[in-house]
Amino acid sequence: MSKRSKRVWKIVGTTIFWCAVVGFFIAAALLRHSNEEARRVEQVEVIIAGRQEARFVTPELVVGLIDNAGLNPLGVAVDSLDLAKINHVVEEYCFVERAMTYVDYNGTLTVELTQREPYMRIRTNSGYDFYLTRNMYVLPVDAGVALRLPIATGELWLPFGKSFTGSLREWIGEGEKKSKESYNFLCKLINFVVLMEESEELSGQFVQMALVMPRTPSRKGEFQEPHIELVPRRGGYILEFGALENVEAKFYRWRRFCESKVVDMSRGRLNVEYDGQAIWKEEKAPEETKKKTNKKR
Repeated sequence: MSKRSKRVWKIVGTTIFWCAVVGFFIAAALLRHSNEEARRVEQVEVIIAGRQEARFVTPELVVGLIDNAGLNPLGVAVDSLDLAKINHVVEEYCFVERAMTYVDYNGTLTVELTQREPYMRIRTNSGYDFYLTRNMYVLPVDAGVALRLPIATGELWLPFGKSFTGSLREWIGEGEKKSKESYNFLCKLINFVVLMEESEELSGQFVQMALVMPRTPSRKGEFQEPHIELVPRRGGYILEFGALENVEAKFYRWRRFCESKVVDMSRGRLNVEYDGQAIWKEEKAPEETKKKTNKKR
């Protein structure tokens, strides 16, 4: 066979080979497309990350959100699913921080999500009642979920409406100076709670936190930062903490005073607001109690 013939057969062989390769991929693509059209969603699985005891989001709730949006995927062809829309519906729910939605080859639509977790509850005299997360996200109180969270009650001016839900970090960007001061106080408050909850020494030591306006009134129109009063788990006294400044030093003065045992701390108020001082103010028993005691004698 001449060199020319060999060259011709080589070209023909190479052409046939590449035609076969291209044909294979085309056939595979057509087969895959056919399978995609035939493949349908058989079941929905919801995977939730977060503390089990703080479960605001349930698989049933997620399925309900998708169904109510008219996006029930069961029996729907995989290639016609709008996964991005389903994912958006799930992430729109206030207790969902982020979600990821996908379908596997077995026809299972999976929604993996991380829920927002409240870190404290705030209830004010003016009617506000909401949860606050560590990253400053306001959540509504869910009456169907019982949580053991630190709770702050009392007086606090808040610039947003009582039905507000969302990120305070995003909202505050459009606020006025007074709003930013209120936001800064909430940041201090959540950091204060985090400090107590994550400290082996302080965790569980206090059962209530009260927000109290300082005795000295502020100028008209100015934001006035509340002072903090804590009710310890042991003893019948109140800890007057003052403003959320020099927090660790104040806890140090509280601890040293308790360890000194110089007074009976069953009734009274301990003020640690001022530098280098721990002032004890004993409260007298109510008059009725005194009279009953005298009669018994």
